Amino acid sequence: MGTARVSDGVTIGGVTISNVNKVWWPDEGITKGDIARYYHAISPLLLPWMRDRPLTAERCPDGMLGGCFYRKNFPEGNIPVGAPRLRLRAASTGKDVNYVVGGSLEALLGLVRVGCISMHVMNSRMGSMRDADWLAFDLDPSSGEFSDTVRAGSVLKGILDEHRLASFPKTSGSRGLHVFVPLRTGHSQEAVTAFAVRVGEELARRAPDLVTMAHRKSARGARVYADPFRNAYLQTIVPPYSVRRRPGATVSVPLAWDEVTPKLDPRRFTMHTLEKHVAAADPWSDFNRRAQRLPD
Repeated sequence: MGTARVSDGVTIGGVTISNVNKVWWPDEGITKGDIARYYHAISPLLLPWMRDRPLTAERCPDGMLGGCFYRKNFPEGNIPVGAPRLRLRAASTGKDVNYVVGGSLEALLGLVRVGCISMHVMNSRMGSMRDADWLAFDLDPSSGEFSDTVRAGSVLKGILDEHRLASFPKTSGSRGLHVFVPLRTGHSQEAVTAFAVRVGEELARRAPDLVTMAHRKSARGARVYADPFRNAYLQTIVPPYSVRRRPGATVSVPLAWDEVTPKLDPRRFTMHTLEKHVAAADPWSDFNRRAQRLPD
């Protein structure tokens, strides 16, 4: 289904989007409607990464002009689309949270409708919430230099190769790099997180001047922070093809390892340029077929 104009907004993919002409990126003239149309167009590639996964939405009602906040709780009726919900108990507060479960175009566009730009998903699916089906490393350069992330990613890939683990890199959509490891069923999130911590510690040991595991920003200096805790229960990470609230409306894009070089500028992957990139072969096409077990 395409785009149809109605009296109180524009219908995109069966969802009425209000304030479609509201400018979210003033420098580029990108509007709320542009983001909705992007997600509608990219949905065949994005939705498989969101399917059956509870998510956290990054709401930025005024785009680049205002602040953002993370929204987890969406009670029934809060988003007027038929998105399934999953009620989970938050360990920090002891309160129930009504998570939206991703996978449908209506849910995706319904989130844009209420001001969401980026989507963040869990590494488990409803029905098996303690069972992780991927391991993810988040490499964030304190220096702001993507080339530092590339160097750290190369060392990380070497460690994973030593464990005979296939890994898949993608841009974070910002200045960092995400490295995913597809997993077979049967891995608890506790075990996956523990393994990721051990690999992160080894990464920091091999490249101490480049990588740190220090959680406090003041202790990192200019090093790359290797965050293994995206794998813990109820933690999230942006899926491939999610837009980020960054200049140019950059997108988190799957890569092949031979593309991850110091010459790569992740800022060139935007909602406007992505069509040309995805027309080429998908470097993550065999992600699910490469699912594997972590070493004991």
